[in-house]
Amino acid sequence: MESLRARNLQGKNGQPPPLLPMKVISLLHVVVAQAFYRWAMSEINPMHPDVPKIMMRQQELAEKHRQIWA
Repeated sequence: MESLRARNLQGKNGQPPPLLPMKVISLLHVVVAQAFYRWAMSEINPMHPDVPKIMMRQQELAEKHRQIWA
C-alpha cells in the first residue's frame, strides 16, 4: 500500500511529478489576492496613506500572474 501511494506521487519513469498542481495553487492565490486588493481600493479613501502600497502590490500581483502563465 505504501509503495503504491509513493509511486503515484511520481511522474512517468520515476521522474518528479508535474508542476501543474503547484501552478494552479499559485494562480489561485494570485487571483484571490487581486480580488481582495481591487475590493480594498474600491472601499478605501483615495487620500489614505496606504493607497500607494496597495497599488504597488496590485502591480506585483499582475506581474506574478503574467509569470505563472509564461
